Amino acid sequence: MSEMTKEAAAAALMEQSRWWLKPRQVKRGFVDGRFGQVHYRMVRPSKPTAIPLVMFHQSPASGRAYQELLVQMGTDRVTVAPDTPGFGDSAPPPAPPTIADYAAAMGEFLDAMGLGTVDVLGDHTGAKIAVELAQQRPTQIRRLIFNACPVYTPEQVKEQQHHVAEEKPKPWPADGSHLLERWARTRSYYPKDAPIDLFDRDVTEMLRAGPLAWYGHHAAFAYYHADNLPLLEQPVLVMCPDDGLWDETQRSKQYLKNGRVLDLPQWRMGAISQHAPEMAKLLREFLDAPDPAVRPPAPAAKSVPMRPALMTPGVRRRFVTVDGSQIHVREVVPAKATQTPILCLHMSPVSGRGFEPLLRELGQNRIAWAADLPGFGESDPPPAQPSIADLAAVFAQVIEKLAPGQAIDVLGDHTGAVVAMHLAATRPDLVRKLSLNTVPWFDAEQRKPRLAHTQPSFPKPDGSHLVEQWKRIQNLTGPGMTPELMERNFIEASRGSPYAWWGHYAVFSYDDMEKTMAAIRQPLLVFRPKDGLEEHTARAMPFLKTGRLHDVMQYRYSYMEINVREIADVLRGFLDQ
Repeated sequence: MSEMTKEAAAAALMEQSRWWLKPRQVKRGFVDGRFGQVHYRMVRPSKPTAIPLVMFHQSPASGRAYQELLVQMGTDRVTVAPDTPGFGDSAPPPAPPTIADYAAAMGEFLDAMGLGTVDVLGDHTGAKIAVELAQQRPTQIRRLIFNACPVYTPEQVKEQQHHVAEEKPKPWPADGSHLLERWARTRSYYPKDAPIDLFDRDVTEMLRAGPLAWYGHHAAFAYYHADNLPLLEQPVLVMCPDDGLWDETQRSKQYLKNGRVLDLPQWRMGAISQHAPEMAKLLREFLDAPDPAVRPPAPAAKSVPMRPALMTPGVRRRFVTVDGSQIHVREVVPAKATQTPILCLHMSPVSGRGFEPLLRELGQNRIAWAADLPGFGESDPPPAQPSIADLAAVFAQVIEKLAPGQAIDVLGDHTGAVVAMHLAATRPDLVRKLSLNTVPWFDAEQRKPRLAHTQPSFPKPDGSHLVEQWKRIQNLTGPGMTPELMERNFIEASRGSPYAWWGHYAVFSYDDMEKTMAAIRQPLLVFRPKDGLEEHTARAMPFLKTGRLHDVMQYRYSYMEINVREIADVLRGFLDQ
């Protein structure tokens, strides 16, 4: 790679990171809700002087689209963007919900966050949730802003039902043509000058809802602005961008009792992110205007759907802050823990999500955690490209926060295995027993071509990069692999984007493997599946003096998730003796 190419790649990576990287002011968290945990992004100024603003996203998407606007609006008010249940990182409803169900969930979210009177911004489906929430809580919702507020004709309503039917889950074709179709269809709603990295991020967020993606539109298309807008007493601002719903949003004018439509033909889909400073100026002009001297009496609150009966979730999620960065952790905490806790570290470029079945099994009598490596899943990337030593140092701090004063057990998979070994070798006070799924040990000659090949990748204008990723995931198969599992692995692998190559680069540039293996003194169990690293694992065993090998050569990728009870029994036999 020439110097100019390196410089161009560095500039492209910086632009890519601009849209994927969470702004430092934005903090993430979870609260309990009627369908399970609700995930949110928030900016909280040190001295708020304005009424809080809550922002609901369109579907299928997530609150990530608001992270730029959160920063712009969060300078003088608490500004929050929750993920609608079933989207982003919020737990899904047990059955297809209505807009009233979504609104009730968001109302309870306001309570859980301790927010009193609030202003609300809703985008597309989020606008319908906001309209319903304003009726369920007429005294709590002060002002409303909608980004698109479509009023549909009867013919359009019929067409929408066909659209929902098309959205319902079906097997993904092997050739990835569905991804190209999604890319092209969504791209048509964005302006030609929209940064491709912004668009790539948004498409990835849309894919995350997976088989439940149709829930949002199913609810939205059964809820009619023509019936509900006239019931609003709050001041309303409707922003009308040219995002495919111009004519339909224009029709909303006749139904607004106390509002107006602001034409924004220069904006299309993605404007919330791409034009966050300009949008913030418009929001402030509306939200910060003086309240009227006399306000109409609030109507009676609309009834709220009953809470569904939910099973107690086995896996909960939270963030652990390390040096200002948030590390995402899944956990199972039993009523009575009798065994040593365990922390699981995943392979790259996926996330800790694949450990969820194992957490449920192992978490019956011990606390079980699965953390996302920095830059993967939902964990913040580090400030600079990390080494294995850097990643191990992060998880040393994570362990100290999760289990202060205690040595725990650690399970590492591929990249996670190298991190776990370095952690065990350098911080034996934190690691009691060690389990590894493969030992990716490469000598200097093996590492050199792999290191040269491990470089950043960038989205392609036609979306073919998604097809390439999908085909790579299909090659990582094995006994018991289901189409649903491959689709989920594809989605998780796509989440790292600008940082997806960092994990492999850290492994291939790690030249301390022999020294690290020789320094491990903890009891060690090594799993060896047929995943392309079986010979590497065999060559490493003589250096692992405390290790014993457990062959699972009948399995390939994701076997720990597919054959979870078998693997859990093997782990318990090792960890509990």
